[in-house]
Amino acid sequence: MDQNQPPQPPIQQSEPDKLSTPLTILSFCIPLAGAIIYFMKKDKEPLSAKTACTAAVIGIIVGIASNLIYTIFNR
Repeated sequence: MDQNQPPQPPIQQSEPDKLSTPLTILSFCIPLAGAIIYFMKKDKEPLSAKTACTAAVIGIIVGIASNLIYTIFNR
């Protein structure tokens, strides 16, 4: 290493764009919250927004399916 060069700062790892587990569960259980999270994060954290949207859509599908199953077997 050359004595005349200033020391280089360490390379910093950027924070991964990942939605936290509690917010993913919230998006699944309350799809409206997932939609709100999606619109809040879509510009700055696109992968987090996509995770929230996916969890919300899956939550809607599971809710509809469980209501159909309940209706069919509760006659």
